[in-house]
Formats: sequence, structure tokens, C-alpha cells
Amino acid sequence: MDLDAKLARALIRSHPEEAAAVLERSGRESAALLLQSVSHAAAADVLRRMAPLFAVSVLGVAPPERVADWLEVLPVETAVRLLRRLGESERQRLLSAARKETAAALRPLLQYPEGTAGALMDPRVLALPSDLTAGEALAQVRGDAEHALYNLYVVDRSHQLVGVLNLRELMAAPTEAPLLKVMKSEVHRLRADLGQADVLAHPGWQDVHSLPVVDERGAYLGVVRYRTLRRLEEEKRADEALLGSPTARALGDLFRAGAAGLLETVALAAVPRPETAQEGR
Repeated sequence: MDLDAKLARALIRSHPEEAAAVLERSGRESAALLLQSVSHAAAADVLRRMAPLFAVSVLGVAPPERVADWLEVLPVETAVRLLRRLGESERQRLLSAARKETAAALRPLLQYPEGTAGALMDPRVLALPSDLTAGEALAQVRGDAEHALYNLYVVDRSHQLVGVLNLRELMAAPTEAPLLKVMKSEVHRLRADLGQADVLAHPGWQDVHSLPVVDERGAYLGVVRYRTLRRLEEEKRADEALLGSPTARALGDLFRAGAAGLLETVALAAVPRPETAQEGR
């Protein structure tokens, strides 16, 4: 079974969408065990492709510390959507097991109704203080490149969104130029309580691939990416699919040739049968 298990793990890593469909048929315990055998990133890639209700059931049976690892690498909006479907005590248990930075990013999003801009945003996207020079701002972007986008948002010291500029404009600006002189003060923005249909219809998407989110006072909260909306559409289609419905159309040629059967066999073998458990006592 060692060779089969290695092949199954390789298939999970290389074909996450097909693996999600197969693992849904194998049951939550088997799916949880197999996902624990691959990297956190590979497991998260499969989880976000599962029907959300099934993915939630997997989170419910996996060890909290492993779920915390998965939450770390899942897209923020996907992690929030899954956590919403858990009971309050279970949700808090998983957030308590997560890194403080991760929990701090996820908890505020759970306060907004599902589908609103506030629930869809990534609160970790960098915003630049307006009193910096262009050189200081560029140094800050380089120091936090992981959380910087091509469009850079500017806030005053009370966190009000006051401007935007892109990375190219920042790099071309004189080092000592005040950021207030380089930025554009006209900024497309989304209110945090705006519904998903209105978010999608916002005219700002014609110009940019991300929009900042503000509260009722105009304070910057985070950013919604257009790709997030596209991903939500994919998840919605998955959520509407009934578990156990035909999945052959979703399987690629490799899985139709037998890989799906191998993965399903390994998944089912991952959970001891009741009689096996009794014999081991």
C-alpha cells in the first residue's frame, strides 16, 4: 500500500480538482487523513475545490492544529466562507489554534454578513501612510512585498483612505517627493456593507483588478480582488452540487484511466474498519 499511497499523494498534488471530487465520495474521515499526508498548500488547494459543505465536514474531523495550518494558506475569503458554516464553539476552537496573525485577519471578516464587501476583502493588503516620501513608501513596499499589490492605497493617520498610486508611479517618483503629491486623490472604493451583486457591478472593475474597502467613516479596511469574485462563483457551483452526484464529467483523462480508482481505494483504506479496530484492542 506504500506505493499506492505515494501515488495517491502525487495525484492530489497534481490534480487537485479531480482529487476533490474523488475524496468527496470517500468520506470525510478518509479525506481528512489523506489531506494530512500532503503539504499544507496541496491540502488547501484541494479543500478550496471541494463542495464547501463537505470541506467543512473535513475541518470538523481533522486535528485543530492541522486545520490551523490549512487556514494559513487558504485564500482568506475561502477560509472565512468555511468557518462561517461551523458552529460558534467549533469556529472559535479552530481560530484559537491558528497563528495570532491569521486569527486576527479572519475574525473581523466574520463580523460582516456573507457576500458583503467586508466579508470578501483581504484585510492584510498594505496601505501606505500619507506623510511618507516616495522613497520611504518604496522601502515599506519592499519590506512587506508579500502584502503589497500593484495598486497601492494611501491613508492618513486616522486611517482614512485618501489616495492611490500604482507601483510604477511610485518607482518613477523622485525619492524625496511627498506621497501626497504623487498619489491620485480620486479612488474607487467599496463600502464594507455593500452586497456581492453591487460589488460585482461596481464600475471601478473596468479600470482596476482590486478595489479598496472602507467603513461608514471612510476608513480603509482592506481590498477585494476581482479574482476573489470569480473564485466565489466557482465555489458556489461546487456548493450546489449534491454529494454523491455523478462526477465523471469532472474527471480528466488520467483519472478516467484509473487514477481516480487508485485514489479512492487508498482513501477508503485510510480509515480502519470497525472489526479491524476491535481486533487491535
